[in-house]
Amino acid sequence: MEEVVRPRAIRYYEELGLVRPCERTAGGFRLFTDADIAQLLRINELQTLLGFSLAEIKQTLRVDAMRAEVREAYFGTTDPAVRQELLDQALGLVQSQIQIIDERMERLTRLREEQMERLNRIRARRAELAAELATARQGARIDGGGPAPGGTRDG
Repeated sequence: MEEVVRPRAIRYYEELGLVRPCERTAGGFRLFTDADIAQLLRINELQTLLGFSLAEIKQTLRVDAMRAEVREAYFGTTDPAVRQELLDQALGLVQSQIQIIDERMERLTRLREEQMERLNRIRARRAELAAELATARQGARIDGGGPAPGGTRDG
């Protein structure tokens, strides 16, 4: 499935600093790099799939950028002590992201549980009404409320 990010959303993301303004053609059309497209899709995913607020998205993108810097520094050195420190930084960054996701999942789980409770109450009420209707129909047949099988009703 192809993701679509609307031009209005892109302008808004640029205004908020979530994406950097991109180059334009002479006709005014935006030119996106692969990195720009990946960033736009990441923002869209965080917002639509995970329901992140724009502030949470900004924080996530900031952490992503910090992780990229740590990764670059890690591969830019061979010193084991420096690499270990960089890995510790990366651990902290990833753990902070996991915490945000866990909090979101916890809220979604609570919301799902509330909806399941509602669903179960509705099903229970529906079953009660079905039983009531069945009893009422059975009572109508016993009381002569309808024609006898194979015959007509004499008044």
